[in-house]
Amino acid sequence: MACQENEKAGQRVLKQLFNQKQSRLLSMLIWLTLLFIVAQLAFFLIHYKVTELVDSLVKASIMLQLLHPVILLPIVGFIFIQTIAYVLFVIWIWFISISLGELFAFSQVKTYWLGVALWCLACATMLTLNHYYFPSSFFAVLFEHVASNLTRKIILLAGLAILLVVTMLSYVNFFWFRRYRWSGSILLLVGLSITAAAFHDLIFFPSKKMIVNTHSLPNVIMIGLDSLRPDFTGYFGNRRAHTPHIDEFLNDAVTYTQAYTPLARTFPAWISILTAKYPVHHFARNNLVSPEQVMVNDTLAKRLQQAGYETIYATDEKRFSNITKDYGFDRVLGPNMGVNDFLLGGLSDFPLSNLLVNLPIGRFLFPYNYGNRAAAITYEPDRFLQLLKLGLIHRTDKPVFLAVHLCLSHWPFTWARDGQKRNDLLSNQYRISVEAVDNQLGKLLQLLQQNGLLENSIVVLLSDHGTALGLPGDRLIAEEKYLGDPQNLKMVPVLKLNSAPQYSTNYKRDYTVNTAYGQGTNVLSLQQYHVLLAFKLYGSHFLVQQNEKLSSLIDIAPTILDLIGLSPLSFVDGISLRNDFFNRQNQEASPRALFMETGDSIAEIETDHIYLEKVIKHQIGIYRIDPNKGLLIMSSQAEKLIIKNKQLAVLWKGWMLAHFPARKETRLVQLGKKSERLTAKSFVIPPYFVLANLKTGQWTIGFSAPFAKTAPVSELMGRLKRFYGDEV
Repeated sequence: MACQENEKAGQRVLKQLFNQKQSRLLSMLIWLTLLFIVAQLAFFLIHYKVTELVDSLVKASIMLQLLHPVILLPIVGFIFIQTIAYVLFVIWIWFISISLGELFAFSQVKTYWLGVALWCLACATMLTLNHYYFPSSFFAVLFEHVASNLTRKIILLAGLAILLVVTMLSYVNFFWFRRYRWSGSILLLVGLSITAAAFHDLIFFPSKKMIVNTHSLPNVIMIGLDSLRPDFTGYFGNRRAHTPHIDEFLNDAVTYTQAYTPLARTFPAWISILTAKYPVHHFARNNLVSPEQVMVNDTLAKRLQQAGYETIYATDEKRFSNITKDYGFDRVLGPNMGVNDFLLGGLSDFPLSNLLVNLPIGRFLFPYNYGNRAAAITYEPDRFLQLLKLGLIHRTDKPVFLAVHLCLSHWPFTWARDGQKRNDLLSNQYRISVEAVDNQLGKLLQLLQQNGLLENSIVVLLSDHGTALGLPGDRLIAEEKYLGDPQNLKMVPVLKLNSAPQYSTNYKRDYTVNTAYGQGTNVLSLQQYHVLLAFKLYGSHFLVQQNEKLSSLIDIAPTILDLIGLSPLSFVDGISLRNDFFNRQNQEASPRALFMETGDSIAEIETDHIYLEKVIKHQIGIYRIDPNKGLLIMSSQAEKLIIKNKQLAVLWKGWMLAHFPARKETRLVQLGKKSERLTAKSFVIPPYFVLANLKTGQWTIGFSAPFAKTAPVSELMGRLKRFYGDEV
């Protein structure tokens, strides 16, 4: 009897000691994980200069609006998911350590250090996985400095193998000896949930029979390629660019080689597409203007909706383009839209969440990151196509109006596993991104074909605008073709070439008047305004041709409605191009004038090295938040100032006349004629006009030079003033 009691007492002591062992290990794992999280936050705050951004937010008028539930709740949810992920991480390491220790009868000390070693191995594996999948991640770049490429590969392969084996052994103890049922069951349930999410689409969205359009009305499909300038495609003669899908489409379509956007920014360009109006008439004269002031009572989407179409808009980048259902769309597909797109999509670069984003379950856990081009570090093109594929499953048997906008060719020209060299020339990065969006376009067309959307359809391939990359010729003016007073050349901003050293100040060698950067920053940069525009009629006979007439994005809606046989939109600026598809001899009644304007322009975006935190810090004060929808909207005061400072231009009969408003400019100047030291000096540049011949490239500032006498100056000036009124 006494022996039995002694034996029970001994078992109680052993159990108590074992529980202490478990508690000690669990406490250590929690503290190590907290330290790991704090270290990540510290490096993150320093790298992204978050304290400066917070300081800018505190001073900005939108600070209090960020506390609104529609904005605050997703942030709280994101933090909660991160917390749960790390809790599960700790439980996992604790479970496999204790389970292995018991399975192999390790001592308390051995089990403790086994847990610490497995925690370190798991963290190292997490960082190497983050580096493998997201090489542009800040923590991936940081990890490169502490481990060589070979070391990272060894850590990754060894870490994955060891962690897989020890987890399987732990579950031997779980199933065979029925130990640690709670922790093992939680981890098993999470693993099964992630696996089930991978088959979620097959379970809840079984393949539907392909819906072929049997209606008399054709499907209408518009595919936009953001920032794609035509001269970076094989069709337009670029031998370095590999763009087979774009080239094939253009070769089999009515392709307009002289097509332009009225404003080289995404939101104004798309509103011009939908309304057939210039920005000055639809009032979306910059990105993120208030939806209340945009003239959207009569749009292409609404007109097709009224005609019985199902209307869908899909894009992988909504940060600067608040296109909602208000514009006539039944559904809007893609990542979630709003302020949290900036906060969670752009400032959430942490290893563990990065690894979770692109899992199938990621679209539920991280709706602001999954398939989001703006979250460039974790963006994978196929994830957005998956969102589109799931969205198309829900379509009805109505004819479809589908507008898809792909932004892979937009700055920053990088994405997950893009394979690009670090610090490569901007033009090379852009070319690679154009090739990537071409590949994405090929998969999109295949997806549309599989869904029966190309059997009877009108497909428009377009780019909303081009982009300037600091290349020679990115502005149509050149110093050697200038005709006029040489002193006036000082009025034109001189920008650094993309190929020049980053910190070069050699103005004679590395800076020029015939280059530019960005989109919508300079009307003399026709590379920013020249766009793709091509129509292909599936199921109809039309003349495949290359058309050199002057055309614009505002012509798309009138052309589509004319092809379908619906009444035109009211008060439009665009014209129908329908006759070009069936009558090669069709001629314009009179030479056409096209008008262009810039958006907002700051020095932080007119460079080959754009730092997002600087842009946000500079511009955060000009926005307000819609508390009901969580959308970021430009303030009316800022918009008025931007309109006042717009560059305006007209193209007519082979000439361009551009108006530049007065501006302040800071330049580096020599302290003396013989001194090599430079200093910054501010100048006030008065308003001026630039006149250019688009065929010869000759140009002048003002109208005093003899060259101006050869141009139709009075007609150009009259058109510009009648169109823009007091803004000129």
